[in-house]
Amino acid sequence: QQIRSKTGGVEFLPILLERKKKLEVHTSILQAAMNEVAARDVPQFYELEISLATGTYENDSAKAKNDVVELVCDSTKGNVNDKVRLVIVYALSSGVGSSTDIDEVAHAMRESLETMGSTVDGAAPPAMEGAPGGPTHGTLTKDDRARLDVGLHAIDYLKKLRSMNMIATSDVMQTEVSGGGGGAAGGDMLSAFMARATNQATGLLAKANEKLGTMLGKIHKYRATMVVENICEMRPNTEDDEYLYLDPRVKGDVDVATTLRNATRAPVREAIAFMIGGGCYGEYQNLQMVADERRNVTYGCTEIVDPCMFLNHLAKLA
Repeated sequence: QQIRSKTGGVEFLPILLERKKKLEVHTSILQAAMNEVAARDVPQFYELEISLATGTYENDSAKAKNDVVELVCDSTKGNVNDKVRLVIVYALSSGVGSSTDIDEVAHAMRESLETMGSTVDGAAPPAMEGAPGGPTHGTLTKDDRARLDVGLHAIDYLKKLRSMNMIATSDVMQTEVSGGGGGAAGGDMLSAFMARATNQATGLLAKANEKLGTMLGKIHKYRATMVVENICEMRPNTEDDEYLYLDPRVKGDVDVATTLRNATRAPVREAIAFMIGGGCYGEYQNLQMVADERRNVTYGCTEIVDPCMFLNHLAKLA
């Protein structure tokens, strides 16, 4: 019996070694991601952006402006795109900044970057000849300067839309309580071997949890998610009152604005949310919050864009 047990353990050894190899690959990816998060202080930017978007500063515009200026002027935190994104969120938030305030924040960001440079992008400015130590301030890399110019043009475009009331500066997020997750492992004769391999990632995961705990603690509904939910649930005094309702089963001339809307409507089983313009995976994933066993939500868009591409689009429109 002991011989049979040992023989079985040897047979499973290659499988466990392959699992360990895959675990090490994923651990390396997590390590690289966490290094980038830590270097840029992403959680701090995220927390401030969410506070702006959810109306935390709605009655204290001065504090909102000061907090944004303080962060975008800190040369040790974030890269150019992080700071541009924060200013854009500030510009789109309600009750926290006038056009003049946005200009002042953008000017402070530009002046800070051009004076102190950007040392967080992985390409620090060259050291001054004969300097006792550290990089020379006042030097932006070519790529950073290009990103800054694109970002400033994007901010100018959004300001124009704001001045024409083409975009709503309202609180566009709702908060939902999120749940934590856990795992359980089954045991076998070589479970201790796998446990040792898994423990290699324990310290890293603990660090990730400490850094990102505030980021993962809440889930916020995006504007698109709220609109889809309001229409599917037929909630009064929401977008459901404004969107056109059509029913292909109805024949003849009918008053679309009143007759169809006031008629008894069947529960929504299939919803398609299509964004005319750029979309992103985050928006798709957020829409799944209103999908369940009773309703399927399909997401589409003109094109999928990443954050940097989106900034480029806004700059071109400017």
